Amino acid sequence: MSKLNSSRSPLILGEVLFDCFPDGRQVLGGAPFNVAWNLHGMGFAPTMVSSIGKDDAGQKVFDAMTEWGMRTSQMQTRDDKPTGAVEVTLKGGEPAYDILQDRAWDYIERPVIEDYSEFSYLYYGSLAYRSEKTAETIRTLIERSGLPRFVDLNVRPPWFDESWVEVLVNEADWLKLNHEELQRITGISCDSTDNVRRAVDKVRTAHKVANFCITSGSKGAFLATNDGDGIEIAVTKPDPLVDTVGAGDGFASVLLAGLISGRPLRQVGDAASRFAGKVCQNQGATRNDKSFYNDVFA
Repeated sequence: MSKLNSSRSPLILGEVLFDCFPDGRQVLGGAPFNVAWNLHGMGFAPTMVSSIGKDDAGQKVFDAMTEWGMRTSQMQTRDDKPTGAVEVTLKGGEPAYDILQDRAWDYIERPVIEDYSEFSYLYYGSLAYRSEKTAETIRTLIERSGLPRFVDLNVRPPWFDESWVEVLVNEADWLKLNHEELQRITGISCDSTDNVRRAVDKVRTAHKVANFCITSGSKGAFLATNDGDGIEIAVTKPDPLVDTVGAGDGFASVLLAGLISGRPLRQVGDAASRFAGKVCQNQGATRNDKSFYNDVFA
């Protein structure tokens, strides 16, 4: 395992669920969970805040985290709600999701944390904001933690509303989204780097976001910082391409790892692209093979 450890772990909040594929496979996932899993594989010690059901699926989540060595102290269990699940279909190699409703992760309570100084970043996505209880917890953590925020905006209709953007994004340190999502929230066609820059400037002005990660599938990614012109990151083409589930989560994981460890942004972006390509060579978003996470920044 790579030893890139930081003295302060990231605090990651959001959904834990099973991706259920057409061939009967059930793969543990959820964007925040994938990021936490990957970060642990890279030698960090993320603290995952989520909720699972008191059911067989929930037990599988807990067992997997324990076996992988992840922290479980802030995982919550509900008797009255099932563990999260998503029905995944693949169309032309691209995943489509049916995110089942009223699941345990829709009811995440505020974690029992008195001192947030041990953490480096607060990571969350927008999907968990779909329910009022978890949304309240996110708002509370934004206010009380005072942590730098890495926001992973996932526009997953019908589980997204433009009115959420102000709360989730305002004064974030990093905002990650793809070019289609950026286009949706700005109304600017993000079909070129110049237009992506215009859209980024619009969001920065409106919401005081410091830094951006814009992913564009086969066109690569664009990292825009508050003190630079932006960095274009070439895509790493997977060979073979198995599926793209979790590629964006892999990119986010490496970006967050690089930020925590203070690495140069160009190096981090290139490493994130390589890792995302590597994820696409496998089924599902994560691996339980420690060697998969070796030498991420080499």
